[in-house]
Amino acid sequence: MKIHSICVVKDEADIIEQTLTSAIIWSDFIYVLDNGSTDGTWEKILNLSQKHQKIIPYKQDNCTYHHGLWADLFHHYRANSSTGDWWCRLDADEIYIDNPRSFLGEIPGQYQAVWAASFQYFFTDKDLEIYSQQPSIYDDEIPVEQKCHYYLNNWSEARFFRYDQDLVWDKDQGWPYFGAIYPFRIRLKHYQHRSPQQIQKRISVRLLARARGSQNFKHESQLMVVTQTHSQDANVANLQLSGDEWQTKIKPAAKLNYDSNDGVYVLREDLMPKVPSGNPMLINKMRIMKRYFRRLKKLVSSGK
Repeated sequence: MKIHSICVVKDEADIIEQTLTSAIIWSDFIYVLDNGSTDGTWEKILNLSQKHQKIIPYKQDNCTYHHGLWADLFHHYRANSSTGDWWCRLDADEIYIDNPRSFLGEIPGQYQAVWAASFQYFFTDKDLEIYSQQPSIYDDEIPVEQKCHYYLNNWSEARFFRYDQDLVWDKDQGWPYFGAIYPFRIRLKHYQHRSPQQIQKRISVRLLARARGSQNFKHESQLMVVTQTHSQDANVANLQLSGDEWQTKIKPAAKLNYDSNDGVYVLREDLMPKVPSGNPMLINKMRIMKRYFRRLKKLVSSGK
């Protein structure tokens, strides 16, 4: 069993080294596509790839972000994979609590996918107090676990799928179609909000993508002020940001859990979306039928 991680990044220079260094412990390959970083992220990836052969830079592509970028990575490298291998969507700001190699190695063969229990880390009012007195504590060079402590386990989504040679991943799909999902979740830390400067950069990147026509990041759109123009490029040029948008992301620490770096985390099954369930054998038969009809549809549309 090999683990193939695919990573799409943009302007994550403050955390990308930590994420990739952590992931090489359990990944056999980490394929990376840079979506047009301008903060040194790509250069850090290239440097890391010289030290660690598992890290494989694919390319830079400054296109408007879309979920098909993940499929692009998969299709470019899928020939490296064998039936039974696992593929991971590795986000640039996620670090695993559970070791995926150990976790995946214990999953029965009838399951094709794994969801993650995501522990979401936030910048809080308590962090703001500390930042106001000593902003250097939140510098980009500071390891993320030293500056981010407040979290809530309130999200879950697909992170791994088991490979087979007939697997279909259309480039307009956000994720390939798979069968039975393992009922237990793998735990990870999602460091989405790490410092005021990083949060502002994150908002800017996402709003620029929206201004360029991306259908993603809809939850950021309420912060978007764009001068009305007749061209997409002009919309990008006229995107208006005050520089204080990061303050809208501050959370009350009293409503969150505190990570003391002692390995103890509060799991909240009541807050996470439920893992889709069902009879594994029946789901897998439906999966095969859906794959067959998708291929048939392609053949008909192509006239073959």
